[in-house]
This record gives sequence, C-alpha cells and structure tokens, in this order.
Amino acid sequence: MSEQLFWNAEMETKSMDEIHDIQWQKLQKQIKYIYQNSPDFYRPQFVSAGVRPEDIESFEDFRKLPIMRNKEMDRAAQLESMDRYGHSYGTYLCAPLNDVIHIYSTSGTSGEPSFYTFTEQDMKINDECWARTFWRAGIRPGDTVLHGFGLSMWSAGVPIVRALASMGARPIAAGAEGGIERMLMFAHLTKPTALVGTPSLAEYIIEKCPKILGYPASGLGIKTLVVAGAPGAGLPEVRHRITEGFGGAKLFDSSQGAWGLGNVSCDSNEYQGMHVISPEHCIWTDLVDPNSKEPIVLEDGAIGEGVITAFDHQAGPPFRYAFGDTLQLFTAPCSCGTPGWRFKILGRVDDLLNVKGIKVYPAAVRNVINSFAPRTTGEMRIVLDSPPPAVNPPLRIKVEYGVGLIDTEIEALCKELVVKLKNRLRFTAEIEMVKPESLERSTLKGKLIEKTFDETIQKED
Repeated sequence: MSEQLFWNAEMETKSMDEIHDIQWQKLQKQIKYIYQNSPDFYRPQFVSAGVRPEDIESFEDFRKLPIMRNKEMDRAAQLESMDRYGHSYGTYLCAPLNDVIHIYSTSGTSGEPSFYTFTEQDMKINDECWARTFWRAGIRPGDTVLHGFGLSMWSAGVPIVRALASMGARPIAAGAEGGIERMLMFAHLTKPTALVGTPSLAEYIIEKCPKILGYPASGLGIKTLVVAGAPGAGLPEVRHRITEGFGGAKLFDSSQGAWGLGNVSCDSNEYQGMHVISPEHCIWTDLVDPNSKEPIVLEDGAIGEGVITAFDHQAGPPFRYAFGDTLQLFTAPCSCGTPGWRFKILGRVDDLLNVKGIKVYPAAVRNVINSFAPRTTGEMRIVLDSPPPAVNPPLRIKVEYGVGLIDTEIEALCKELVVKLKNRLRFTAEIEMVKPESLERSTLKGKLIEKTFDETIQKED
C-alpha cells in the first residue's frame, strides 16, 4: 500500500465528467436535506429567493442562488440558536444535537468564537480528506508526525491528530499552545520525519532551533512539511527559506478545514497551487465577484471569492458559504500529471488594500521582504492608521533587518526595499527598519498587519 500514489485511487483519479455527475446527485439530496432540517436558517432564504428544492434543475440554477452563509450570518445564527434552543451551534444545525459528537471553533479574537459541529459521519469524511492530503505529501503508516497546529478547539487540532492516527501514522500532539521550546523538545526526543503546522511555525523553528537545541532545524531529520492556515508555502521566497532551513525538506501547502475540504499542493519544483482532492465531498472552487456576489465564469485563470458547498456534511453544512478568501482557479492540466482542478489563495477579501488605485495583498509584500534574507529576518508588519481597504500612500511597513548589519547597511537596505516594492508591486512604501526579533512571533498564524486605529469606532461607523 505504501507504494500507491493515492490514498483513495478510485475516487482521486476520476474524470471531471464523473466527478460532475457525483456532485450533481449529491447536491440534489443536500438541497432537500437542508431545506427540510433548517427551518430557521436555510429554508427562509430559499423562500425569500422564491425557490424550492425541485426548482434547482442544473448547476447553473444552483450558482444563481444568493450567498446563504458568511461569518457575519454565522454569528447572528448562533445568537438566535442560543435564544431559541439554548446552544450556540447556529440555526443552520441540521442534525439532531444528540448526533453531534465533535465541536471546534474559531479563535474568537475579534469577538465571540464561531462554532462548527460534526456528526460521526462528518468526522469520518474529515479523516478521509486529511488522509488523502498526508498521503500525497508522502506521509505513510508508521511515520512519526510532529503536530504543531493549535490543539485547543481548532479545526487543525484534535481532528488532525485523529486523522493521522486513523491512517496509521504516529502523531506527536505537541500543539502550538505549548510554545516553541516544548515543540523543539518533542522534536528532539521523538525524531519525527514530518511536521504539520503553520508556515509561521516552520519559520520560527528555523530561527529558534540553533538557540534552543544547539543545532539547526536541518538537524531535526524532518523530511516533509505540510503547512496550512496562512500564506507562505505558495510564496516563492518564503517557500525557499523554509525548504532550505529544513535541509531540503519537501514543503506542501494545504487549505484543509471542515466539511469535506481536501486541497494540497503537489511536488513540482515551482508552486502550482493546490489540487482539489475531495471534490465529491465539497465544492471549494465556486467563485463569485467579491462585491456583487454574482457568479464568475469558472475558467482557467479566473479570480474571485471562493464559495463552499458541502455535499455530505450532516451537522451544520455550509451551503453557498462565502468564506472570504480570494482564489485563482486553474483548470488546465498540472505539470505533475495529477488530474483535477487547482487553485491559489491570493489573500483574504478584507485584507486586500487599495493604495491609491493599486491593489496590494499583504502576502505579496511579505514575499518581497523575504527575498532580501538574510539581510532581513523576513518578519514585517503593514501599519494601518485608518480602516482599510483605502490607504493613502506611502504604505507604512515595519521590516526587521538581519543580525549583524551596521547602520550604513541598514540604510542602504531600506532604500533597496522601497525601490523593489515600487518596481514589483507598484506602490510607494515608507519603510521603518526595526531590530531583529522586535516583532512578535507566533507558533500559530503569522501576523502581517498592525492596526493603530480604534477598531471599535470603525465598527460603530
């Protein structure tokens, strides 16, 4: 079995026509399911749109339906379910509460957390999708895998530990909350060959390993990294830094989550985006205009906000869920030869900055900063003095300079950064060079934006 190219070859090698037929059959059932079992959330939206389940006769009809879920709607549905039913799992909960056996949540850093629910069937699908991802990354039964995502209530926490164990791997559930010293202690003692975590964690390990363990990250023996949760693996300079820092380890990008999502990059030398590897369970690459929410033609190179619809999820299934990521779709064959569609995550819809008409993604800025390593540490913050997306130039950016640079070298580096950002991304920057390790690090998602304005005023406005 270890020689197989796919975890589930029967499903992962089906043609797009075969996948389309499976999706359509499942979609028809799921529309009826949510209509019947969500009388307070989904059904009223169908009624408001003047549509009944039997009216959806094609994917074209389906794509004309309005957006029915987003994060703001989730929070409102949670408040309503608390008032009506005494739980915070949302009025979109379609399965009986007694059938819900697993719950995870968002971080709640901007308010109360959003909760996501699973039945046993939902968890088995989640196990299957992660197994496909890890298998394509080269992880096999018997491999020791250091788990570096946050464990406490995160979708990539306990569910990944369960999924790794289910496929026969040996997860070391260190968890990001334990801190970098504990993480490296477990890495030293258990000798993992694979690491799963955020790109920020991988970079943090590279930075701290020599100081804590006395040898570089390349000495840990980690051959495979599967990262998710933030930009990094798809950025050329960041990608190079991580793979080199781990001694030539293979780096795979994933955007996994709940609901039957399965996406992972391939082993091509140049980043080709993430392959959609569980399309029979969930639509991820449906695209709409971020402003009008009108459907975008699904063709090679198309860019839009991603919309999720799960076909098999029972508990709180997403349906026409605009999740806030801007995707670029690729329908042309990948150079690796693996079938199916791919996509790149360009950034968050609400993180896109408009610097006097120039669209700027923070992740693209970070990639430029990383290209100057080791003269920069790679850490940076875009400083916003007023609510985005509109920014009056110059765009303020804090950049950590590398260890050992003298004043004249720092000054020259600052000028070079301004020029390269202007030439590559077409905006004018105001760079503030700051000392190495002065910007806060995290074993969770890395921070790219620093807000100096009062966000409560923004929300009231």
